[in-house]
Amino acid sequence: MHFLYRIRYFLFLVCLVILLYGILRPESPPNLFTHSDKYLHFIAFFGFSLVTRFAFCNKGIWLVWFALFLSAPGLEYLQHYLQVSREFSEGDMLGNLSGVVTAFILWKLLLKHYFNRCIKPIV
Repeated sequence: MHFLYRIRYFLFLVCLVILLYGILRPESPPNLFTHSDKYLHFIAFFGFSLVTRFAFCNKGIWLVWFALFLSAPGLEYLQHYLQVSREFSEGDMLGNLSGVVTAFILWKLLLKHYFNRCIKPIV
């Protein structure tokens, strides 16, 4: 776990680049099944939220979650203005928000106890 702690900012940057690429790319992802893009939005923001919380584990708890809650609808809204071939979707925004909310609940119920032991300053 100490290795992950040392590279946590790198993991955050990799996840951020992947998330931004997926949201801001010119074409929509392929439709694998009905509403598959909504599931992809959920998975992307769920994973990104957990990695972000871990990366900024020593920062203000509520500031990190607040930024994540704002980014979920904000990135979906900006997508239309940054890529004219894409459009705002309430379903995608709900997928984003549900990923953040699920990550928040999981972190509060299970993971914070595990990571609190691992995030003590490493000598």
